[in-house]
Amino acid sequence: MATNHPTKDEVDVEDTKSFDQIAIAPHKLKYINPRHKKVHAIMYDYKCDIKLRVSNANFKAHREVLSQASDYFSAMFSHDMLEKERDVIELLEMSPNGFALILDYFYHGHVTIDQDSIEDVLEAARFFQVDWVVEVCCDYLIHQLSIDNYQTVLQLADKYLLGDLRGDIFHFLGLNVLKLAEEEDFYLNFDLELLTKFLKEDVYIEADEEFILELISKWVAAKKEERQEFYLPLLRLVRFPLMDADSLEGIQQELLKWPEVQDAIEEAKHYNNNIPAQSLFKGQQFKCRGSRSSIVLLTFSTEVCAVSYQDTATRVHCHEELASSGTETDFDSSSIAKVGNFLYRSGGYDTNVCSSASVYRYNPRYRNWIELASMNHPRVSHAMCASEDKIYVFGGIDHTIGEFGDEDTILNSVEVYDVRENQWQNLQELPTGSYNQAAAYDDNCLYLSGGISADPFDNVPMQCLWQFNMDLGNWRNRRDMIYHRQGHSMTAYNGKLYVFGGYTQSDGVAGQVFRDCFNSEVHDIETNQWTEIRPLPETFGHVMRSVALWDGTFFLFGNGCLHSYNVEEDKMQYGDNIGTSVQKIALLEVAYPI
Repeated sequence: MATNHPTKDEVDVEDTKSFDQIAIAPHKLKYINPRHKKVHAIMYDYKCDIKLRVSNANFKAHREVLSQASDYFSAMFSHDMLEKERDVIELLEMSPNGFALILDYFYHGHVTIDQDSIEDVLEAARFFQVDWVVEVCCDYLIHQLSIDNYQTVLQLADKYLLGDLRGDIFHFLGLNVLKLAEEEDFYLNFDLELLTKFLKEDVYIEADEEFILELISKWVAAKKEERQEFYLPLLRLVRFPLMDADSLEGIQQELLKWPEVQDAIEEAKHYNNNIPAQSLFKGQQFKCRGSRSSIVLLTFSTEVCAVSYQDTATRVHCHEELASSGTETDFDSSSIAKVGNFLYRSGGYDTNVCSSASVYRYNPRYRNWIELASMNHPRVSHAMCASEDKIYVFGGIDHTIGEFGDEDTILNSVEVYDVRENQWQNLQELPTGSYNQAAAYDDNCLYLSGGISADPFDNVPMQCLWQFNMDLGNWRNRRDMIYHRQGHSMTAYNGKLYVFGGYTQSDGVAGQVFRDCFNSEVHDIETNQWTEIRPLPETFGHVMRSVALWDGTFFLFGNGCLHSYNVEEDKMQYGDNIGTSVQKIALLEVAYPI
C-alpha cells in the first residue's frame, strides 16, 4: 500500500529547486530567485539610459541592468548591432504585460504569474532567453494549470518548446492526488484526457487502489449525464488485485452490471485468497503503480530493519526504515531466491541458535514477510535457487545443541518447494554433503558449484560443478571450476553460469585458512568449458550470494560497496559505498517516489 512506501523526505534525492515561491492568491504565485543579484541603487525612473517601446506601451530601463539579466540584451548592447546606438528599442510583437513582468525579474529577481499572464511571461522569457523564468513557468504549468487546463498546458509546452511536460504532470499528480481531491471543484474540472492517461501510465501514486476506484466514481458522478459513457473505459484501468479482500467484497453493485468488471473482481479475489502462489500471477494489474526495476539491499536484524533501493536505470538511491517483524534473528545466515516479484528466504538460525527449517516470503509492496510451509530439514549455510514456479535448496549444515554441546551435521539432502501448492518434497540426494555452495537453475537443470565438503580430508573449498537433470533425475559431474570456492555466487544467464567472489584456499599464510577470491569465471553449459572474465577489485572483499542480474548487468555487493559488471563489454564499474550492514541483495520491481 502507498502508506508503506518511503515518503519524499525519506528518499535520498537532492532537491534541485532553484526558486522560492509565495502564494498571493489561488493560482497566483510570486516566484523568487534567491541567487539573483538584485538592483537596489538604480530605480526605474532614475538615470535611465534606454527606452523600450513594447507594442503601444513605453518602458524606461538601464542598459547595464538589461545586459546583466539577459543574453539577448547583452548581445544587443555589446556588438555591432543597429540597436546599440539607439535610445529607443522597439519590441512591437511582444505583450506589454509580459515585458512588464519580466522587467520586474530583471531588476528585483522575482516574477508573479497567474492563469491570465502565464503565456505572456513565457513569451517574454523565451524571447529574452531567460532560462530561470522559463523554469518557473514550467513549474506553474505543472502544479497550477495542468489539472483544469491540461490541453492548454500541452499547447503552451509545444508552442514555446518546453519539452514533454506530461511525465512531470503525472509525477506531480501521483504524489499529490489525495490532497488535490479535497479541493473544491476538483472532480468537476479534472480533465478527462489527463485522468485517462494518468491511469494508463505506470506512474507512482501516493494512494491505494481503493482511492483510484473512488476517484473514478466521484469523477463520473460530478457530471453524470455527460461522463457516464466513460465509466467502463476508466474502470478497465483499475488494478483490482491491488485492493484488499474486504474492499473487493464491498464494491458497489452498480459496477457489477458489466461482465468484464465482474471477471476482474473475481480474478482479484482469487489472487487475494491464494497467498502462497501470488508470485506466479502475471500481468500489469498485479503490479504496484510506478514500480521500477531496483536493486534491493536488505538489512534485517534485531537492531536494524531497513531496505535500500537503487533504480537500475537512473542509479537514484533511496533508503527506508521498516518496523521489526520479529522474524529477523536468523536472516543473516539464511538463503534467498526470487520467484516472480517476491523474495523467498529459507533456513538460518532460530532463537536457540539451532538450524531452522522456516521459510518466509517477502512482499515488496507491503514490505513484510509471511511464513510459508517449512522445509523437511533444518539448515544453514545452504545453497538456494529458483525456477519460474519452484524453489530448490541444497545441503548446508544442521546445527543443534545436544547433551555434549554444539553439533554440526553436513547435509546432502535436496528439497524442492512447489510455490503453487505451498509444499516441500525431497529430491535425489547430493553425491556428497556440502555447505557454502552456490546453486543456479537453467533449462530444466540444477547446478551446484564449490562449497565445503563433508569429507574431513577434503575441507578446502571445492572446484566441482554438479548438474542435476530434472528429466533424467540424476546428478552428474561437469568440468571443475578454474578456482576453488566457497561462499560465492553463481547465476545463470543466456546458457552460461557466471561465478563471482567468495573465498578460496589460502596461500599458506600462517593462521589463515581461506582468503577472498577476486577472480571471476563463466561456464558455457553447451561446451562444458570455463573461461576467466574480469576480476573483482581487491578492495571489494568477498561477494554476497545474492547477485542481482538486470538487462545483461550483474550487480555485486561486497565490502560495503555495490559494483556492476556488464556481460557484453566485460567491464566492471565500481560503485559507491552503500554500508557494511547490508545482508542480502536482490532485483525486484518496487514502487517508491523519486
